[in-house]
Amino acid sequence: MAGVISTPHTLATEAGMQMFRAGGNAVDAALAAAAVLTVVYPHQCALGGDAFALVESASGDVTAYNGSGAAPAGLDADLLRARYDGIPDAGPLSISVPGLVAAWYSLSSSQGTLPWAELLAPAIALADDGVAVSRSLAAGILYRQGAMNRALRELLLPGDRPLAEGECFAQPALADTLRILAEEGADSFYRGSLSQRVVRGLNAEGCPISSEDLASHQTALDDALSLHYDGVEFLCCPPNSQGFVLLEALASLDALGLPLDARGEGARHLLQALLMAADDREALLGDPQRNPIDMAALFDRTALANRLSHAIQTGQAPAVNNPVAHGDTVAVCAMDDSGVSISLIQSVFQTFGSAVLEPETGIIFHNRARGFSLDPEAPNFLRAGCRPAHSLMPLLLRREGRAFASLGTMGGKAQPQILAQLLPGVMAGTASLEAVLATPRWVFGARDIDFPGPTVAIEADAPAELDQHLKIHGLDVARVPACSESVGHAQAVRRRADGELEGAADPRSDGNAGVCAD
Repeated sequence: MAGVISTPHTLATEAGMQMFRAGGNAVDAALAAAAVLTVVYPHQCALGGDAFALVESASGDVTAYNGSGAAPAGLDADLLRARYDGIPDAGPLSISVPGLVAAWYSLSSSQGTLPWAELLAPAIALADDGVAVSRSLAAGILYRQGAMNRALRELLLPGDRPLAEGECFAQPALADTLRILAEEGADSFYRGSLSQRVVRGLNAEGCPISSEDLASHQTALDDALSLHYDGVEFLCCPPNSQGFVLLEALASLDALGLPLDARGEGARHLLQALLMAADDREALLGDPQRNPIDMAALFDRTALANRLSHAIQTGQAPAVNNPVAHGDTVAVCAMDDSGVSISLIQSVFQTFGSAVLEPETGIIFHNRARGFSLDPEAPNFLRAGCRPAHSLMPLLLRREGRAFASLGTMGGKAQPQILAQLLPGVMAGTASLEAVLATPRWVFGARDIDFPGPTVAIEADAPAELDQHLKIHGLDVARVPACSESVGHAQAVRRRADGELEGAADPRSDGNAGVCAD
């Protein structure tokens, strides 16, 4: 089948291309790539993580897949509050139920065409044979080595020496786990033989996840959030995803008739709109089953216009997002000539997540419990069975009821900011996607982007005038190295006006895009 795929690692892209050549669709290609990424990019995603996806079917229907897991019943907020200032950023108490494997299986069962086992075959081979340590993985090992449990250190720091870029490392235990999943399906992870190993291993580390916690997990299927702006329909996953932050920022600009400008004088207005939406995220985002958000009220154009106008007139910045740990995430974007489009994002949250590797299964587990708060008044207060506030936000763009672009990015809470800066180039279609993704960009944050206080970090090769355009009272402005992961790495595919498929991978990653001709 003809198709295009973009991933942050060349081996993942090749796995997706194998599926296209085997007759699979965009979902098959994305899932094979996603599985490979858990082998080659374990610092950013793993079987013990979460995933979200948006899929447009050949008929034009769009489904949002929520593969985030809930807080385990044994993770008690009162006990944590008595011992810690907040939820630990690493270790067994930072682990919530992983939802990635179930999300993969749900996507394959409902939208894929190839056998499930075929999708996992490239990942199994690479885990068995070993892969070369990438630039990004080598940096992640150095950054996070102090938090790793014994099993993860033995894998990545043999003889207490960190694996270096280019060295080969194999993961035989992970290969065996992937083989079991290929044979038995996702049910093995949540209710079968693998679940028993996972629970036994995590409990030994001090994590309270139980067999009941795993067995109760289900992938949630929802309608996408939708916003029309400048002749384009933007589709995101609903809460507990932060996707609404991007839509709210676009709606705010639209309410005042302001252009989407990330590099000129209008960049300040975009920044202010994003700051305002980020403030709403901190105030509102949690599990919608317990704390639903009134989207109609949130997107009210009159209210948005008043708020943004006030921010512009006063020059004041709303409260910047709370400092959090680094977000490590991978995006996979794919489209095919049958009309299927997918944006899939999976993550372990912080680099190597909890930094806990369960040795029997070879699975690294995320620290997504950090998405909860210990404040009983917070919308994301830690409660058993609730999903955390989540940074993952796949994105589809449509015209005349059909997707013409699929985007996704790493970047933690900065994902809406990164995507907003890519949109003008993606929508215009005059520049190549490679050029759009390579364009210097900026993000705001604090400790999450390695600054002590609220800061707009601008890549070194961005125009000098951006420093003034983005100068807002209450925010520092600083330059960071060009082509840096600190401003995230994004993936994008697009169907051009002539019907040709185009893809590109961010030069800040180790990836590429591939186009398969029919």
